[in-house]
Amino acid sequence: MEFVSPFTLSPATFVRETDAVGMLKNLKLRHRAYVCAYNSFRFAARLRGDLSEFAPSIAETLESVGDELAALARDSCPTENERRQLIEGLEGALRALGLSDAAQVHIVSQLAPRIMAGEPASASKEAWTRMAV
Repeated sequence: MEFVSPFTLSPATFVRETDAVGMLKNLKLRHRAYVCAYNSFRFAARLRGDLSEFAPSIAETLESVGDELAALARDSCPTENERRQLIEGLEGALRALGLSDAAQVHIVSQLAPRIMAGEPASASKEAWTRMAV
């Protein structure tokens, strides 16, 4: 197989390869969001089912999933389209968990603004100041 320099490719071929890389990145982001949300919700539900004293409440689980996805958006997703992939991954995880449509809409409507802004709730300036002192 012969090596082909990207500088010798026609513009149409280069665009197709760039689109393929973009599609792969979108798929990766969607998968990361799916795995994060799915595992967090399942783990919390398992702890609550075992009546563990360390089991997080549903609100705490939503807060931590929102923080994790918002941090991922902030660190890895500079564009709005990439952040939307995280929301699609969250939606996929909620479907896989068998939640009702109303519950899915409620959860996504709570977390989507934080994900799109890329601002975890726990990452306030006061928190860093308190940690430093």
